[in-house]
Amino acid sequence: MKAGILSSVLVEQVRNTAAWLWRDSRCAALTAVFDAAYDEPIELPGALLRAFRLRLAAHHATVATFVPTDVDAHIRHHMWTAVSDAETFSEARAHIDEAASRDAALVSARVTEGLSGHDGEWFSVRAGGLGRALVLGFDRDVDALAGEIDAELDRERRLFAATLDEGAPATTALALATTIAHNLGDLSRVVDAWPRSARIAELQARYSRLGHAECSGWGGEFWLAGILNKELMAPENHRFLALRKPRALRRSRELLLPVGPWFDAWGEKVGVSEWLDDGDRAEVVAALVELHLRSPAQEGCLRALAGIHRCTRGGVAAYGPGLPARLRKELGRGRIRDAIDVPRVRFETRIESRYRALLERFSAGAGRRLRANG
Repeated sequence: MKAGILSSVLVEQVRNTAAWLWRDSRCAALTAVFDAAYDEPIELPGALLRAFRLRLAAHHATVATFVPTDVDAHIRHHMWTAVSDAETFSEARAHIDEAASRDAALVSARVTEGLSGHDGEWFSVRAGGLGRALVLGFDRDVDALAGEIDAELDRERRLFAATLDEGAPATTALALATTIAHNLGDLSRVVDAWPRSARIAELQARYSRLGHAECSGWGGEFWLAGILNKELMAPENHRFLALRKPRALRRSRELLLPVGPWFDAWGEKVGVSEWLDDGDRAEVVAALVELHLRSPAQEGCLRALAGIHRCTRGGVAAYGPGLPARLRKELGRGRIRDAIDVPRVRFETRIESRYRALLERFSAGAGRRLRANG
């Protein structure tokens, strides 16, 4: 197996996107992993495990930042192929447990009711290990990893079911729906890449496409989460690549982006943050306008602009002189102008209404699936 990115380069990438980790004493155990990293040939004794642990730490630290480190394929696929003995496999599993035990809320603004995309990352990494354990015939590890994945899937299903039963607002229910849909999609992509065999096929069927109507073995909650995500949330939670350009957004944990489209509060934070000056804010405004022009139906970037507008003397137009002419002219017209005029409460009420209408439309189908699997 090729070592991939050098450990020193990976640590520098973490510092580039999340240097604030080193200022937070709660992250001391995490940053200690980075501080101890060094470059070494992957063939040396223990080097594979050290590289695996470092990559898990980097993924945990940056996956919810503006510039995540690109180690997904390594921790889900490539590094597992280099494991061939039971002792190394067991130690690799322990490193996943360590990563999963870390508090995602310290490195992410997208944690809802204790659930985040980090949870999906870890059962996806476990799924990569499970595929390798099936190939190697490590039956004890197969049972343990499948049990851990099952437990996390059941936790997410129960949490979403309880949220629906309690009539939680759209801000909670839809954030959970999009997180669950993301997590299930990650799991499906990993297990679909497993090698083909009769023994593996059963588990592939168990974990693939869980948010789709034809895969109802886990009940109607996953199907309903997938529907809500597709209908309301998917366009609002892409990778926001334009926000990589304003480097000032990487200065503090408080500037991390939450689940969209509820970006009003984030925009207000950008408008007043001590970590930003007016030049920085102008860069953020420019990036948000770019996002809008590329994805006109996406509402989160418009809500962020509305939040900034409310906190700025003269509104977002005050940042116009710092924008390219083609972006400056967009600030006072079209959907940007309309969004600025819509109060946060009215926008959230509209999302709530759309959510309730969809829930009423599709929950009957979910109920049938629940009864069929009850």
